[in-house]
Amino acid sequence: MPDQAIKLFGLQTDRSVCMVSVMSLTPNVSKFESAARRRPESRDKILEVAEGLFAYGGYAGVGMRQLAATVGLSKSALFHHFPTKLELYAAVLDRVLGRLLEGLDAVGKRDMAPAERLDEWIDTVVRTLSEDMPAGRLMMRALVDEEPFPSVMLVADPESERELMPFELCLAGIVERFRELLEEGIAAGVFRPVSIGDATLSVIGAVVFHFASGDLGEALIGESIFSGSAVERRRREVSEFIRRGLLA
Repeated sequence: MPDQAIKLFGLQTDRSVCMVSVMSLTPNVSKFESAARRRPESRDKILEVAEGLFAYGGYAGVGMRQLAATVGLSKSALFHHFPTKLELYAAVLDRVLGRLLEGLDAVGKRDMAPAERLDEWIDTVVRTLSEDMPAGRLMMRALVDEEPFPSVMLVADPESERELMPFELCLAGIVERFRELLEEGIAAGVFRPVSIGDATLSVIGAVVFHFASGDLGEALIGESIFSGSAVERRRREVSEFIRRGLLA
């Protein structure tokens, strides 16, 4: 099997479908707009601004005319990079999830016991989401919003004509790696026998929701959810919470 190939739930794909770059944004849409108008033009700038708009406005709440004006491009120039809003949305999600997948793969290359790798994985996800403010909210929207799809797929549906999109392959890769980690830990007697699906949902909720919680999160913890102290506390608390829940 080629080094870059990933086997996902019986699917064979290529890690190159996940585009990776590192950007930091602010959660205020007006700030996205003013920053974007300074010097737009690049594909990365479009993705950067679109990530914030989709995160806070949802797929249905963002128009291509609005995005083009925010970035400072004509609609025709925007469509040159992304012919449809769906392609743009998929590319934005692919970029966010690809960044996560790259970090998790770096952890997976190190020789560590399951419990240690679990801690490193949580650290990686928390750090990645804390460095990209819209990412957590965007991921939550992608998982629960009805648009543009009624549901995100992790495996191809033989009765559907829709193929898995690159960001869904990235998400499937992340889920698959977590499944392998849990099964390894259970087999070694380090983790207690758990439902893999339930444990995966619990971890997604515990790790991702914090970075999508906005005003509620800030009201509960008394400071910005992205402050250095809040992020460090979240990393520590969620690692301990999940570890205690899984250890045999």
